[in-house]
Amino acid sequence: MGIIRLLLAISVVMHHCGPIFGLDFVGGQIAVQSFFIISGFYMSLILNEKYVGVNSSYKLFITNRLIKLYPIYWTILLGTILACFAKYIVTHGQDMAIISNYFSVKFNFFSFAYLILTNLFIFGQDVVMFLGITPENGHLFFTTNFRETNPILLFFLFIPQAWSLGCELVFYLIAPFILRKGIRIVLFLILLSFVLRLYIYNYLGLNIDPWTSRFFPTEIMFFLLGYISYHIYLVVQKKNVPFLTNVLTLVIMLLFIFFYSYIPSISISYFPFPLKLTIYYICFIIATPILFNFLKKNKWDNKIGELSYPIYISHFLVIMISTALSFSILKTSWCILLITILLSYILNKLIASPIEKYRQARLKAAAVN
Repeated sequence: MGIIRLLLAISVVMHHCGPIFGLDFVGGQIAVQSFFIISGFYMSLILNEKYVGVNSSYKLFITNRLIKLYPIYWTILLGTILACFAKYIVTHGQDMAIISNYFSVKFNFFSFAYLILTNLFIFGQDVVMFLGITPENGHLFFTTNFRETNPILLFFLFIPQAWSLGCELVFYLIAPFILRKGIRIVLFLILLSFVLRLYIYNYLGLNIDPWTSRFFPTEIMFFLLGYISYHIYLVVQKKNVPFLTNVLTLVIMLLFIFFYSYIPSISISYFPFPLKLTIYYICFIIATPILFNFLKKNKWDNKIGELSYPIYISHFLVIMISTALSFSILKTSWCILLITILLSYILNKLIASPIEKYRQARLKAAAVN
């Protein structure tokens, strides 16, 4: 699954900096929802096979997830803050980038406390997409379309793409209570989430971002569809899947991701997803367990997959710095992607790898105790 995760992360980069050599893959929204499916699959796998017995501690599971996310996140957060101050110096006090947004509204303790805490700890960043801020008093207010507010609260986030991690963290908190309960409960919750999506889409008329991709009660269906993938995996791992079947599955998903934007889009009345997206998700749910089973022992694929998280988290910082510099080549999409991949490799080498060893040691220690 490593190559798939890498391409999905690159899809998000392309969404924010533009196509590369005419390709933009599946786009940002679909890539994020695909990541939610993968997350649901992995959480189902580890909660039912790894965090069991003496390792079934809820505290151990949650802290291990946080330890995995926060070090790289905080590194990029610090880098982004330093980049803002660097821009302040370079522009002789004219611009502090993201920090400037905080000076554009009147100070309000509760609003600023929320924004600072959500920037530090990620929780609640997805909620930012449903809020606006009043410049005159700094009060937060609910909005159905955050892009119609001024200033846009999203621009107060130092790592704006981390809103999806806000959804991830909420899912982590409830996953142990759902993914161990059996498939009937999960199917019911998927149906409930989908019906809510239909209601919001058709009867409330909220068929725009953030309602189509960032509202956790409707996005949870993607995480739970990953649980369906896990149940397919339970069957797949017991079968001797032909090599050709594995390769064809990989090729089909690669082609789907590479050329998705070129496939004609056919809308379905009252249905929140076009036909090609519906087919994509069905293929993705089925392909995930097959490809995981096929590639789980492939070291190169695993190493490639490890780049996906740092690429996702760091690319906005790279875009911010590249576009601020005077070298035109640095503003090109392919150059931004290349720098992001190099930075991600360094982050993995210096931060993620040592942290992963520590996480695995915590699991072993818990098993011994």
